[in-house]
Amino acid sequence: MSYLCSLEKALGYIESHLHDDMDLSAIAKEAGYSLYHFHRIFKGIVGDSLKDYIRKRRMTEAAKDLVDTRLPIIDIAIKYGYESREAFSRSFEKVYGKAPSEVRTSKLLYFIREPMDINHLLFEYRLRTEGITPQSLTLPDRYVVGKKWKMTADGSNLQQIPLLWQEWNSKNVWEAIQDKIYPKKVMGICLPSVGVTFNYMIGYEVSGVERVPPEMEVQVLEQSDYAIFRTMGPITETVQKTWDYIYSVWLVKSEYQHTGTHDIEYYYYHQGNLIADLYVPIRGT
Repeated sequence: MSYLCSLEKALGYIESHLHDDMDLSAIAKEAGYSLYHFHRIFKGIVGDSLKDYIRKRRMTEAAKDLVDTRLPIIDIAIKYGYESREAFSRSFEKVYGKAPSEVRTSKLLYFIREPMDINHLLFEYRLRTEGITPQSLTLPDRYVVGKKWKMTADGSNLQQIPLLWQEWNSKNVWEAIQDKIYPKKVMGICLPSVGVTFNYMIGYEVSGVERVPPEMEVQVLEQSDYAIFRTMGPITETVQKTWDYIYSVWLVKSEYQHTGTHDIEYYYYHQGNLIADLYVPIRGT
């Protein structure tokens, strides 16, 4: 646990010097370790090297500036420590997969690395060392109304899905859906398809399907038992890591099997924080 306190100090130092030319040794000193030992501690708990974490944090904030401000790209480049627009664009595209100009034009972005806090560090630590004990629940047949997109499970979906959420929220697509049962809980649903593709749906559980908006679809979720995992921290990253844990650790060790039907993410706010509950449809072995 002392490691986590040291990491919290280092992460605070990084955030306060995000626009400066950071000395990695100074960060390690702030945490109370030599750079050699701190680098290994940081990588083991956070998952990124110190240098990669700083780069991803800067690129996340730069992407926000591209979308939320009218600052020239060269000014954003200099703000985050790059001497030229070209050098910034190369680094940005390597991390984001898109040029800065494309992100500015589309106004869609996903957050590669949001700042970590002690609660997220504790969550990550528990995920790595103890795992998560899910809750269980049985739900009846339900109807969901929303939009579907075809995804390819080749890693590109990890970038594409957050952009779909950006588009969904920025265009207030949800306002057209009638008869919502839980208007403050929006669902993301992974529906298996053929081969390496799957459908991803964003929508709401509804009480009736008589008033389906144009360009939206109805999805029936059949009765199922679920294991429910609650996440906390920077939402995009934490959801992805929790799904990795569920599939690579929990399902392998547990007494349950995945039904192969669908996975659900319920997103909602609690005490000002965005929460994601992950529902895994299961059956006993």
